[in-house]
Amino acid sequence: MRYLRVLPLLAVAVTTSGCFQFSSLLVVKPDGSGTIEQRMMFTQAAVAQLRQLAALGGGTQDFDPFSEEQARDAAAALGPGVTYVSSAPLDTVDGMGREIRYAFTDINSLRLDQGPPGPAGVSVQSGSDDRVSFKLTRQPSGNALLTISVPQMPVGPGGSGSPLPGPASAEQLALLKPMLAGARVQIDIEPAGQLVRTSSPFVTGKRVTLLDVNIDALLSDETLLRRLQAAGTPEDTKTILKSVPGLKLNLDPELTIEFQ
Repeated sequence: MRYLRVLPLLAVAVTTSGCFQFSSLLVVKPDGSGTIEQRMMFTQAAVAQLRQLAALGGGTQDFDPFSEEQARDAAAALGPGVTYVSSAPLDTVDGMGREIRYAFTDINSLRLDQGPPGPAGVSVQSGSDDRVSFKLTRQPSGNALLTISVPQMPVGPGGSGSPLPGPASAEQLALLKPMLAGARVQIDIEPAGQLVRTSSPFVTGKRVTLLDVNIDALLSDETLLRRLQAAGTPEDTKTILKSVPGLKLNLDPELTIEFQ
């Protein structure tokens, strides 16, 4: 399932026995340029365990789970024309992390992971097929039309795509819940001009939500994974996911945003 298979959140959480929250906000101008504002926050439990791992590898106690150097290096992975602008560390009672700002010259060249990069010392791979891509065109009316291509999830035994793992047991769910407690991943897109229309059902003002996944909500229903694994078609999968409280997940292969 895309929200578990694609999001590196799961792999990082299993590695660190802790979790974090990650958000990306894309602001797009009519000429295709814009900015990316990202916020990554690791829980204190995750930071403590990452520090232990760093210490075993000869690291120091001033370990930074996501350094400025990593933030700078991550710009290249977002695509040509993406540059690092600035970042600021976060250190609160809830956890540690970093706020980062990037700029891009052409959204057509942008490739965005649906999940966060791994923390320092943890390698999390995401294939090119798992990345969100964009196409900006000009309409006869003069408006800009942004088309967002979203990687598709496999469905159950009766559908196409990669096979899903076997049914999750109650013991496996009980193990996952504390490891992923509080985890959340969110991607929003906001046009710099006036929003005309969008195919997304999730809109606040002119901000369009591509996804907002709260892992606690997903794991609170012990029947959810089994029902998804039994889904025979993409439509069955959509129907099931629409019943999850608070879940915002665009399941169509393309999403459009038209703006002035």
